[in-house]
Amino acid sequence: MKQLSLFEPIASEDRDIHQYIEGDIPIDLPEHTFISLDRKTPLKVYSLGFQPAKSIPEIPRWFLQKYGSDNFSILEPFSGSGTTILESLRYGASVYWLDYNPFSRLICQVKTTKFNLAEVREIGLQILKKAGDRKTAPETVQFSNRDFWFQQPVREGLEILKEYIHLTSANLQPLFWLAFAATVRKTSDMNDGMILAAKRSHVKDIPQRSRQDTFQYFKFYLDKTVEALREWQDCAANSFDTSMQLPLEDAKNIDGDFQVNAIVTSPPYINAIDYIWACKFELHWLGLVKNNKDRLNLYSREIGTERIPKKEYQELGCMGFPSLDRLIEEIYTGKKYKASKGQNQLRARVVYKYFLEMKEHFQRCFAHLKNGGYYCFAIGNKSKICGVEIPVAEILTDLAIEIGFRKNFFFIYY
Repeated sequence: MKQLSLFEPIASEDRDIHQYIEGDIPIDLPEHTFISLDRKTPLKVYSLGFQPAKSIPEIPRWFLQKYGSDNFSILEPFSGSGTTILESLRYGASVYWLDYNPFSRLICQVKTTKFNLAEVREIGLQILKKAGDRKTAPETVQFSNRDFWFQQPVREGLEILKEYIHLTSANLQPLFWLAFAATVRKTSDMNDGMILAAKRSHVKDIPQRSRQDTFQYFKFYLDKTVEALREWQDCAANSFDTSMQLPLEDAKNIDGDFQVNAIVTSPPYINAIDYIWACKFELHWLGLVKNNKDRLNLYSREIGTERIPKKEYQELGCMGFPSLDRLIEEIYTGKKYKASKGQNQLRARVVYKYFLEMKEHFQRCFAHLKNGGYYCFAIGNKSKICGVEIPVAEILTDLAIEIGFRKNFFFIYY
């Protein structure tokens, strides 16, 4: 029997019995408990890499402390910024991981690689010296609205840095690219804290920036990255060899000849952040996509994508679960809320495809779990779409049980 553990962050008005917890979640936490956490300051490595809605390390840490054992193995199919990977390595478990987003893969590659940090610092200073002496700049990066979001001196500075990073050794480049990615976001004309690059009338004035500003930000983020990785490498010791990136880019189609003790992850939230749009600048500036079309093609690998052809979303989806199908129909018909033209049909299709693809994902994962293995997930629950409340965790649990899982344990964090 393979088992399911759930963690649901929910709105505070839904609270019942509640515990305030300082630090780590206790392994003897009673089931059905509602908790709040006074969190300890995490290692700096957790904050490396832009990732909206990051999961918190206390969840996989709790799971590993409660259910882990010697020679434990983990699969993380939605790696994001690598929180579960890091916790698995700290615990001493081996971990397989994947993500459809090439920028997320870069973040995780950096966090699972042991670098010669003294060499990184030395080469970083050489890059900055050459960049500061450079008179002309290439022009290699093109994407929609590039000039709106990046001032010309910034573009020149980024292009120069990009050229010199390409000349460094391949084994060091991922670290430099991660620092470069933070520089890209900071030197864009987005306001600090803005997640999606969209033109808005209420944005704050953006200062004029020079090439030198761009180089100084790169040095700042390179120093920050090196500092975080030094702390992490001292903590992780020799555990880097127990991490393996799978040659897969789609959590709906997990294959390969391997089995694990547990799958520990935070799947995408329904109707949530558009992760590809959120990291659009990084994808283009780092050359992780070739062009706009290449970037848009990434949505086909995303569970619950909103990029659905009109002909498809005009059709009402049916999962064969009466309670879920009723909710999908209520969204589709606008029973609770009539959205703008076509939006009810689109949102209904997004919900249908999200649960359909998560069911496919569960089926694939089930085959890769050892007997008695666990699937532990943290998910945002009770999303409201077109006025219809969707109990996400409960529905996912029902889908997993139909496949063959047994519900084991859950608690709620708000």
